[in-house]
Amino acid sequence: MKALKVLLIIVVSMVLIGGAGYLYASSGIKSKPGYADIPSPDVGSQSALLSVKVGPGGVKPLRWIVEQYAENAGHKTEVPERALREALKDLQGIQLRVYDSSYNREVFDSAISETTAALKQKQWQTLMTVRDEEEHITVMQFTDEDQIAGLSIMASTPDKALFLNLIGPFDVEAIAANARAL
Repeated sequence: MKALKVLLIIVVSMVLIGGAGYLYASSGIKSKPGYADIPSPDVGSQSALLSVKVGPGGVKPLRWIVEQYAENAGHKTEVPERALREALKDLQGIQLRVYDSSYNREVFDSAISETTAALKQKQWQTLMTVRDEEEHITVMQFTDEDQIAGLSIMASTPDKALFLNLIGPFDVEAIAANARAL
């Protein structure tokens, strides 16, 4: 959970870059193999609570922020934080959108199902799906030459909906080895 909070702080920091910095930071993201074309749900006049797109140009400051936090936290780095740092080493881009789903959750559940079907047509594989009254979560990966090139997480709860795309390539063995070392 702490790693998720760090990730959200980092994402909010990236939002503050703004203007030309944002354009530079997001350029080139669509050309990467792990980019998932995740359309915005049709929610009428409601916009995302948080919408961030960071490309190769913006990843370097993102890595620096996480490394500074981990070095200055004043305690031993926990497994999730170390795994996050290892994953950020290979990160080439990120897309994140967070919505308030409390007024029309069905729209977000439908968007998750439609996006999942579209990604499957583009050779993405489903790693996990959870669907019950409280949550609808789908995690998908795209592999390119036997390496994970992209990871997408789509989730909705009664309060929030999240669409996240991490663009790699990711060295899964290095991340797992780092977590096992603790």
